[in-house]
Amino acid sequence: MNENSLANFLLGTAIGGVSVYFALKHQDEIIDKLHQLEEEYAFDPDNLMGSAKEKIDILTKNIQSKVEQFKEGVIENKDDAIDAIMEELTHLRKEVAKFKS
Repeated sequence: MNENSLANFLLGTAIGGVSVYFALKHQDEIIDKLHQLEEEYAFDPDNLMGSAKEKIDILTKNIQSKVEQFKEGVIENKDDAIDAIMEELTHLRKEVAKFKS
């Protein structure tokens, strides 16, 4: 069992050494790629919040409009109106969930 453990240790050490060698050899390329990814995914939090507020405002107005139409009896098919309201609420929940995560 000692020979097997020693062989596993030596194999792990060899693999680790090769990994470190390649990481050091390609260090500049890795750092450049990380910088590219940082720039690509950089975002403005103020812009993001503004966009979120706009989407939520639009969805809220749509829901309020449907509810008002439902209350006033303008809509002939009440089941369709309820389905439309539920669809808007589902969409609103999805948008809010995106911004929570």
